[in-house]
Amino acid sequence: MAGGERRAAVNPAGTGPRRRRWLLLAAAALIAVLVGGRWLALETAEHAWAATITGGGGDAYLAARSLARLMRIVVFVVSVGWGTLHLWFIYRSIGSVQMPRRIGNLEIVEAVPQRILLAGTLLAGLAFGIGLAWGSGDWWLQALIASGAPQYGVTDPILHRDVGYYVAELPWAETRQAYALLATLTAVVVVSLLYVGIGSLRFRGLRPQASAHARGHLGLLLGCLASVLAWGALLDPAELVAGLHGPVVRAVVDVRVPGAGVVAVLAVATAVVSVAWAWWDRPEAVSAAWAVLVAAMVTVYGLVPGLARGASTLPRPGRPADTSYAVDRHALERLAFGAEGLTLQVPDSAPRIARGPAGVPVWDPTRVATVVAHSGRLQRGTTVAGVAFAPDLAGGAPAWLVAPAPDDTALTRADPPPDWTAVHQVSWARAGPPLAAVETDTDGGLAIRDVPFAAATTWFGPGFNQYAVLPAPAPGGAGPRGIAIDGMWQRVALAWALQSPELLRQNARGGMLLWRRGATERLGRLAPFATFGTATPVLANGALWWVAYGYLDVDYFPLVEPLKLDERLVHYRRAGFVGAVNAATGNTRLWLAPGYDSLAAAWGRAFRDLVAPAESIPPALRSRLGYPVDGLRLAARAFARVQQDTLDWKPVTKEPFAVDAAWLAEAFMFGEGAQPPRLQAIVAGAMTDTGPTLLAWRLALPERLPPVVVGSTETRPGAARLWLAGGRMLIVQARFAEPERGTGDAVTPRIESVFITWGDRNGEGPSAGAALRDLLSSGPLGAAGDTSVAGRWREAQRIAAEMDAALGRKDMVEFGRLYRRLLEALGLPRPKLAPGP
Repeated sequence: MAGGERRAAVNPAGTGPRRRRWLLLAAAALIAVLVGGRWLALETAEHAWAATITGGGGDAYLAARSLARLMRIVVFVVSVGWGTLHLWFIYRSIGSVQMPRRIGNLEIVEAVPQRILLAGTLLAGLAFGIGLAWGSGDWWLQALIASGAPQYGVTDPILHRDVGYYVAELPWAETRQAYALLATLTAVVVVSLLYVGIGSLRFRGLRPQASAHARGHLGLLLGCLASVLAWGALLDPAELVAGLHGPVVRAVVDVRVPGAGVVAVLAVATAVVSVAWAWWDRPEAVSAAWAVLVAAMVTVYGLVPGLARGASTLPRPGRPADTSYAVDRHALERLAFGAEGLTLQVPDSAPRIARGPAGVPVWDPTRVATVVAHSGRLQRGTTVAGVAFAPDLAGGAPAWLVAPAPDDTALTRADPPPDWTAVHQVSWARAGPPLAAVETDTDGGLAIRDVPFAAATTWFGPGFNQYAVLPAPAPGGAGPRGIAIDGMWQRVALAWALQSPELLRQNARGGMLLWRRGATERLGRLAPFATFGTATPVLANGALWWVAYGYLDVDYFPLVEPLKLDERLVHYRRAGFVGAVNAATGNTRLWLAPGYDSLAAAWGRAFRDLVAPAESIPPALRSRLGYPVDGLRLAARAFARVQQDTLDWKPVTKEPFAVDAAWLAEAFMFGEGAQPPRLQAIVAGAMTDTGPTLLAWRLALPERLPPVVVGSTETRPGAARLWLAGGRMLIVQARFAEPERGTGDAVTPRIESVFITWGDRNGEGPSAGAALRDLLSSGPLGAAGDTSVAGRWREAQRIAAEMDAALGRKDMVEFGRLYRRLLEALGLPRPKLAPGP
């Protein structure tokens, strides 16, 4: 048999290519099934989860997902079409592409088939579109709020636009302009390089020389690029007012606003010249037009504003500081940070604390959580998920509400590790009821008590990171609402979406799946337009709710100088929503927050099926709402920035502190180094029946702060809480016995001493009540102390007699306390304890 006949017998005609074709088709079908099946499984799971959200929230969630998907598809199609169109123009200009090929000792030139060139063009256009559309997932939010922009009724003093334009319309315009600039600039660069590669474009110096096809293509692209630059020039004044180009000063405004108009005119002229280049072969005109445009942009956007800003900041004798927009800036900053209702009060008008200094808490959430975790009252496999100050649990006395959650850290340390049933169905999937930790007046400790709670188990909240599988609920039951694990495709879709094949087991069939059980996770998915803060537990009518404020952040706001919050700069941040998740049932609700602004109202209109009016918040929950923590921090810092003089004010504590059930406060001091620190002001907020109330007190004669409570290797200072009582400074702070090293109960904090300072008086004791009695021993609270030399000497003689008696009883603790009071009476500084190494 000849060689050709043998090859034909072994490999019949077309068998090899046909087999490869079938393999490629099979691989493509497998990929399509995997990708499409995964997408379908996720969509099924999302629809099933949305069905568990009551009150119209599930429908709003699905509508938002559809809108986001539509926006991504539109951006992707436009991006791919833009890139493919320009590459196809270049493909049409190519006659043929020849590639060298060597066969043995022979080198031949073989033409590349047109179908391969076309396939390469389409794939390159697809890659171009994917890169251009990357990061457009949240554009739908900007487009949605821009379509229903809020109206504040407040305008900026420069362009006289409503503030709503800057928070809603300008961000969307900026996004579109940036996308158009990236698309046109990238297309110009890629197309130019390709035309250079095929020889259709050459440069002689700075003068381009191109074929008619390349000239028409590049002329159109350059015209588009110049038009986009003109669009940016028209937006530049609003960007300047919004603070995108640095602090707004009159010198910069006077040169940049008219300069942006000049740039816009030059950009339009450059676009006309560039498009005309397609028919009018005058490359020197195109080069000159673009040179003038680039020079104008560098001058208007860079050189002139820099010189103007530098000249305005240079001190000159006799020239007043630039205060052109000071009044408007102050008003807009109060609006941006939620401080427009802040009122400055006289120091002696501070609200009275319900139980006096003894009602001020001395513990903090971290230490309360540690004590409860070591108390043995939590169920096995659980830890503390959240702690909130709740004096109503103890009749007004300082008390804390403690809510548990599964302990994932202990889960990873368990030996042997628990199986799937234990993690998702039994002990590790749930937590017990909340507890109350009441501050006692006897020894300064915490008394752990039960609280009236309607359910026996909690299933939702911070720390509930794993999904849970429960038996099918009884008809009409009041238990948690979940996804039914029933139906073949429903089970497969849930198992595929959660990557958990155990959901296909027989023991899971017919059960109920609890998915996305974290409080902030549920709220964030339902309301992606808001950023939710830390969820705190609230007990209302026997039900435990996890409540979190939803903040609205905007990067554009006129005249506002940003404030620093958690290592980032904030131009606008307000609490616009209140979200709540029931810990037992998973019921998730969202309301407009009391005191919401126009932007929150606009989002509420866009998601009217999800967001309920503020008036519909249940009274039991409404009465327990605290002031938003971030809202107070920003309002207090904005107030301090305006009020401070030559010395910078600094917060006395790292975080705002609760004074009682209503008031959340932050105090400011000035002075450091050799100058003793003095209390300058206190800003406090409360959520009253009429809405959020924000008050500030600035001391005309700042009081000197007492020596800092420091610790050692065995002790740690607690959080200081400052208030004004009778116009005088009141400070309550504890020092805790907390050894640095230890195991078991040795690491559980306990109070060593409580210090109370009121004006120039000090009290100390093992509890807040004892410290208050010690402070009152020198006279009733509210009586003015005798600060004369003779009065101080009489007080020192009395204390010395008490010290002698204590020494006779060998009571060294009492002797040390009286010694410190003697130093204070004589006006001598109290010696500081050495801090821990």
